Amino acid sequence: MVKIILLICLMFFLLQSDAFEQNCVKCHVNEFQFSMFMRKYTLKYSSQRAIKEAVYRYLKNPQYEKSVLPYGYLKRFGIKKKSLLSDEELEKMIDVYYEKYNMKDRIY
Repeated sequence: MVKIILLICLMFFLLQSDAFEQNCVKCHVNEFQFSMFMRKYTLKYSSQRAIKEAVYRYLKNPQYEKSVLPYGYLKRFGIKKKSLLSDEELEKMIDVYYEKYNMKDRIY
């Protein structure tokens, strides 16, 4: 029974990862960008909850003031367009993003 539950959880996570690939990775093709964004969010917001809330607020209504990226980066690449994902989908993508790139597993 435990194996079945673990298998279902793994399949759910993999399906969400595929959606992350389709919705996020298609524009941010390089993993360095995701890691850099997470470092910036971690330095500014620290906790998992605060990071996820800040990412959500930014993606729902991108503004220069809400961005954690340096002005030069934003000037060069521009501000992101507003996310067209539903609130539920966006929260799932943020969960996948956090699980893949959070800093707690990388801190020594």
